[in-house]
Amino acid sequence: MNKTINNYHTFLSDPWWAMGHTQPNGCGLMINETATRARAGLLNIISGVTIFILLTYPELDPVLYVAPFVIFDMLAAATFGLTPVSPAGVFGTTITMKIKPVWKPTKPKRFAWILGATLGVCCLIFRMYQWQAGMIGVLGICFLLTWLEAVLGFCVGCWMYSLFFKCEVCELGEHRHPAS
Repeated sequence: MNKTINNYHTFLSDPWWAMGHTQPNGCGLMINETATRARAGLLNIISGVTIFILLTYPELDPVLYVAPFVIFDMLAAATFGLTPVSPAGVFGTTITMKIKPVWKPTKPKRFAWILGATLGVCCLIFRMYQWQAGMIGVLGICFLLTWLEAVLGFCVGCWMYSLFFKCEVCELGEHRHPAS
């Protein structure tokens, strides 16, 4: 059984393949923003290290390893949520288990993560065509977007989702029911 999620942090959703947790007040599936921000911090570190390696030791060619990982992680999170398939999501969820969760809607996050996977594909394509400036540019965008999410709590993909789809729950913020 799924416990009331407002103050309860779980590692797996119920069922485990669900994108998020069911909100007891009828808001639909929700995802833990605290774990999402921790995941973004890990991805920020990965993008920063990748940029550093590309600029200092380009012969190591980290994009061939990092881009497929990021693409997989983004698509896994967009499909199954943060756990148990997304490696960075598992890390983010694990390190935030003792912190009170902050619940946000899953649809904007799913949209943002699909955009993140698209950026990973662009980076990989630029690598295949040996366009170094394009790779570093996309990695710079990834670094900025993950920094905004991890440090400031501002998800650009979620913001875009609310603009495109007029998401009422998104505009209400933390776990408030649209009728309240």
